[in-house]
Amino acid sequence: MYRLYGVQDFANLAVHVALEEAGVPHEAVFLDMDGGDLRSPAHLARHPMGLVPALETPDGMMFETGACLLYLGERHGLAPAAGAAERGAFLSWFVFVNNGLHTAVMDLIHPYRVSEDHARAVAEAARARLMERLAVLEAMAATRPGWLHPDRPGVLAIYISMLLRWMRAFPWAGDLAISAQEFPALLAIATACEARPATQAVAAAHGLSGRFFTDPEV
Repeated sequence: MYRLYGVQDFANLAVHVALEEAGVPHEAVFLDMDGGDLRSPAHLARHPMGLVPALETPDGMMFETGACLLYLGERHGLAPAAGAAERGAFLSWFVFVNNGLHTAVMDLIHPYRVSEDHARAVAEAARARLMERLAVLEAMAATRPGWLHPDRPGVLAIYISMLLRWMRAFPWAGDLAISAQEFPALLAIATACEARPATQAVAAAHGLSGRFFTDPEV
């Protein structure tokens, strides 16, 4: 039994989709961020920075989105297994998304965390980095490797789809939003992901509807 601690429509969304896709018993516990749940002693024991996701697993408590997704992918067939020929390529691109996209997206949607006085400049620089890195990711995705194919569920597809939502729905300034429509191969992955029954079920639990990954309302 897994227990996932998070906030609606935060990074735990991707981990929640992976759990549902894996078909394993799990419970999603939504915390009250405004009510101080993230800074409570109980949650700080789960995540030392008071962030989400935090995932209770058969091997103990885990945190960090990328770590939770890799763990679930390896245990439940949502990523290439250790020793598989495609494992190295998958890991390289997973870390690329985790380090190169996720961190830049956070600067796009929360630039004031870097500098309150220069938030606009931080967000603009983040957008430029994202456009460059998305172009590289798009070129790879266009080759349709088995571990990132629209017809197959996987933790990397889920991760990318969530980040595409954030780039469109939550930029610090509306004119800096990035649309998935600009990247056809990535759009195909996110379109397939958001249509899967597992994703639809999780989306409802997070209060999401419509084209929540590919063309979210802003």
